[in-house]
Amino acid sequence: MKNQQIHNVHFNLIYFFIALVLIIYEISSSIFIYLPVFYGVFFCYMFFLLEQKERTLYELDFRWYFCLFFLFFTDVTHNFFIFSSWIAFFIFYYFFAYWIKTNLKMEKFIPITFVLCAYSFIYIIDLIFSYIAKQDLKFFGIEYFYSLVAESFIAYILFRNKI
Repeated sequence: MKNQQIHNVHFNLIYFFIALVLIIYEISSSIFIYLPVFYGVFFCYMFFLLEQKERTLYELDFRWYFCLFFLFFTDVTHNFFIFSSWIAFFIFYYFFAYWIKTNLKMEKFIPITFVLCAYSFIYIIDLIFSYIAKQDLKFFGIEYFYSLVAESFIAYILFRNKI
């Protein structure tokens, strides 16, 4: 019993360390513009967590809530409208994710498609909010193209057989 408790504490410390590294990385990515933002990777991971929840009937845990926090934090640090990534994810998940998963014949490219959708939906949601708030429209620069390519590669490696 005591060994199980030590293992759980160790496991939770690993999550805490990964979360801390990702937060520091996200702050760095707002300073150094050519670092990937990780919107697409987190969209893939959140989809994976929701699929896992449906298969196992377990409740969503710390990983899910950290993903939501991370998307919120990314919105703030990269000057997007707050919760635009949440709205984009839920629109993507409820209306497009399963359609893509069932209709895309080349299953290995589903994570890459999810990354492309993540950036597209976040950009569209941000454009809509900019229009409503009568602010200048934001345009993705070349740094987001580099981010999209890097994230597509990372998502392909991490999620090619899991989604």
